[in-house]
Amino acid sequence: MPIECLISFDNNTQGVYYAGQELSGVVDLTVDTTKRIKAIHITVNGYAKIRWIKKGYPRDSERAMCRAYRSYLSSRSYVLGSCGSNSCLDWTAGEYSYTFHVILPENLPTSFDGKYGQIHYEIITTIDRPGRYPKVFKLPFTVIHPVDLNSDAIYRVPLEILDRKRFWSFCCPTGPLTVKFSTPYCGYAPGQKIHFVLYINNESSIDITQCDVKLKQEVTYETHDPQHEYRYDKHLIASKQFGNVLRWSRKVYRGYLELPSIPPTSAKLSCPITVNYAMKIIIKPTEFHWKMKLKIPLTIGSVPIMDSGNSAGLLQANNNSIMRAESRDEPQVTMLPPLEVDDDNANENSTPTIMITDTDNPPDYIPMMPPSYEDAMALSEKFFDDLAYMENVSVSSVVTNNKNENFKPRYPVYYYYETPIIPPETLYDAIPSRYHPMVLPMSDMSSSPLELSHVKAFGKFQILRYIKK
Repeated sequence: MPIECLISFDNNTQGVYYAGQELSGVVDLTVDTTKRIKAIHITVNGYAKIRWIKKGYPRDSERAMCRAYRSYLSSRSYVLGSCGSNSCLDWTAGEYSYTFHVILPENLPTSFDGKYGQIHYEIITTIDRPGRYPKVFKLPFTVIHPVDLNSDAIYRVPLEILDRKRFWSFCCPTGPLTVKFSTPYCGYAPGQKIHFVLYINNESSIDITQCDVKLKQEVTYETHDPQHEYRYDKHLIASKQFGNVLRWSRKVYRGYLELPSIPPTSAKLSCPITVNYAMKIIIKPTEFHWKMKLKIPLTIGSVPIMDSGNSAGLLQANNNSIMRAESRDEPQVTMLPPLEVDDDNANENSTPTIMITDTDNPPDYIPMMPPSYEDAMALSEKFFDDLAYMENVSVSSVVTNNKNENFKPRYPVYYYYETPIIPPETLYDAIPSRYHPMVLPMSDMSSSPLELSHVKAFGKFQILRYIKK
């Protein structure tokens, strides 16, 4: 009978931990006969690993292995024997229980499993045997770097994107096609519904055949061996399709996208794997005309936005600055005036202006229920590790089971937590206000005559809060 090993966590059947939490558990070993061993040690391991094959490097007929490895956690404790000891001891038959305990660092990145790499955490029990390969038992677990959407007031701000486009018909420009997309917040958690409004005003002579709203995940892999390279992997999370918009007409589409179990947006950590999300709006005209595409970044957090119960209060930002929330009798923040589009610059590659607007406080929420933890949505092929990195370990000596081999990270999902809906009366009305939050390309920051009062980095954009003089 071989050695049997059972690894379990204390008061955590899901095997999900947040960065900064305390991790503890028990390793139960069962031996049927006396065995000669050198030592037994338990290791809590965490790392990020990337690997893919690049063809045509360094020559066209050759290929190279692009790789990256970064260790985030390696805590080893010897429960029997000692490190570096050459002496052997007799391990008599019986049942043994050994405990392990570690405080997870606060800067650990979230567990992730992608096509070209993974961020992986596991408990490893190793039995060193003289003259033989060590016996290894593994149990993976999930670590989540908390992204609390209540920690920064910028996530509560409604998000809008507005763009215009002109088509060409018989060498003459048509009327403008105006597209406006709105969401109540710019941050959501898995399990929530992203309610949106898509307003299309087609003043051109070209019919619109289809309108698509998509939420996409963008994963970036970074390697340094044999050279510094990036590889990108994009996945469709959710989508919604709408019908046509005939020429010289307008329509308003309302809908929602339901978020499955997906990893939160990557924080600014030193990690070769980063995960980001974006909303994409695609307007498809009739044949022989370019599509109109709009893209706006969206943050996925691990804790949803909660109603504070008080419209005026103090909100703690990530940068430890205090921002005063607006009270109910304050004027609304509305969208900026429409942009005038020059015919010469009205092409597909024109940069849209992204605007953020403040409205009244969202409706009362139901009390937030604890999240459930579900396996991550399968978006790509599972990362294949050839085990070549394991030195002095035989593949046959690594004991795994089907559950561990098919392991998927678990993420918190909030199915029973309501999200606000954009009121119909705010679709077109513009109410003047002395606050104008907006998102502009970073190149346009220096030309603004307004007084800057708050800056928040958001992908390739910067979210700015200006106070009108």
